[in-house]
Amino acid sequence: MNRPRKTAEPALPPALDPNEQAVDDFLEGAPRADTWRDLRETLAARLADARSDLEALPADDPRRAEREKRVRELREQVAALAREEAVTQFVEESVRASLSRPRPFGASDDDEGDDGGPY
Repeated sequence: MNRPRKTAEPALPPALDPNEQAVDDFLEGAPRADTWRDLRETLAARLADARSDLEALPADDPRRAEREKRVRELREQVAALAREEAVTQFVEESVRASLSRPRPFGASDDDEGDDGGPY
């Protein structure tokens, strides 16, 4: 028997997707994980350049201390951006998982907490 094949619904642009809007609302204006990743990758490239510059200097060059400091600063900034990216990715995934979690029949957000219980 030939059944018509179901075609997947086209994905909504992120600006129109209610789940993605919920993620944005939850982040309260903070950057998304992909933005943190872009920033981290940009600084990682600068770090690589700074390391190359440092390695190119002779051991007794007076500019080495300044370059070493710059490498340390960039390394710390890259690590901080990586942490922000990881935390934000976790938050985004948690919000999406919560939104896709099945709810008991008849449950609504208005019903939560109205039973007089502590939670």
